[in-house]
Amino acid sequence: MANQLFFIFQGNQLLVTDSESNPSLPNSSFIEPIKTAILRQHVVGFFDHVTCHAVEVNDTFLPPAGYRFAGLRSLFGLFDEPLISLIGKGLQVIEWDRSHQYCPKCGTENNYHEYETAKVCPSCSYRSYPRISPVVMGLIVRDHEILLARSPHFAPGMYSAIAGFCEVGESLEMALHREIKEEVNVTVDQVQYFTSQSWPFPHSLMVAFTCRYVSGIIVPQPQEIEDAKWFSIDALPLLPHPVSIARKLINHTVNSIKARYHALH
Repeated sequence: MANQLFFIFQGNQLLVTDSESNPSLPNSSFIEPIKTAILRQHVVGFFDHVTCHAVEVNDTFLPPAGYRFAGLRSLFGLFDEPLISLIGKGLQVIEWDRSHQYCPKCGTENNYHEYETAKVCPSCSYRSYPRISPVVMGLIVRDHEILLARSPHFAPGMYSAIAGFCEVGESLEMALHREIKEEVNVTVDQVQYFTSQSWPFPHSLMVAFTCRYVSGIIVPQPQEIEDAKWFSIDALPLLPHPVSIARKLINHTVNSIKARYHALH
């Protein structure tokens, strides 16, 4: 069991050493003494040529001396982004395993597939795969301004780009136009793909775009949007963490606007 790392979850909390500034993950030597507390375990990939396992322990497991459970968001910036991404994958696989113990068609207890990350019903052969929910994100540009909004659950003072889940039957572009119209009452064009990011809260695939403002006066959607406004690229509010696709989208767009401005002057 040499050269292995373990992402040990209790619910959605990850076990790490209790250093606030430089936490680390348990290695192979940690697992043997806690085997009786393990509910499920999956190999989820490799980091720096080391095999990584996602493990869930039961609710009665207590962190030993020198360890603590922490929310994944609190570890942003403390672990490398590729490792955070792999830990996020582990969290999603554990959540899928936990919530797919039985076949959704006939109720029979599922079996693990032989070689896929899937479960198979031994009665009706229905396969269950980890859920992935596509979410579109749009950053709206108007000259030297960008439109940002805040949800009621955001940290105080923080704003971000418009985002929402795709609905059945929609393309990504259709979902983007609908979400923007619903959430802030504006229309856009010149939609351009930026990048995507797996986001394990709880099982999202974020797909980010930039777009150009066309028309409309901002009207925040009740219950969904607490506030929305235009911000000059030189006077931005508190933004999401740099590890998030929202921050990468905003940084890229602001830098592109500034580069165009300087090229013209």
